[in-house]
Amino acid sequence: MENNTTTACGVNNGSLPGTCAPLVFPYVPMQEQNPATYDKAEALEKGTLFPGLYLPFFREMRSRFRCARPELCELMAMDFALAELGLYLDTHQYDTEAFALYQKYAALYRQGRAAYEAKYGPLQQTAAAEAGSYTWLQEPWPWEAAEEGGKA
Repeated sequence: MENNTTTACGVNNGSLPGTCAPLVFPYVPMQEQNPATYDKAEALEKGTLFPGLYLPFFREMRSRFRCARPELCELMAMDFALAELGLYLDTHQYDTEAFALYQKYAALYRQGRAAYEAKYGPLQQTAAAEAGSYTWLQEPWPWEAAEEGGKA
């Protein structure tokens, strides 16, 4: 069967259900060694760890971000910073400063996650397997606000 997408939409367009759309060619600049970074909470809020990659049109997302528990917000911020640093280290593996920050955040994340799970229960389904019994379906869910004082 012949694909008529190119002829139907033209060479500068792609096919969407029911219509054609212009193709774009994004440009992503290569990051330099040892770039400046936001702290982890600001990085989560801005959507990037690196000020050079901050896109201010994401301001609307910041106004919608809310977190039920400060401990969960801290874990989310560290997890986000770890993901960003991991992506950076994929292309800058010899940046020792970034790797040291990655190690620091990984250790803080492990400690924070252990404290959070001891108080509220597992954050991920795989953590429920470590509890000795299957506790994943016990309320509250990690993202829900619950009475302070632990598991419901």
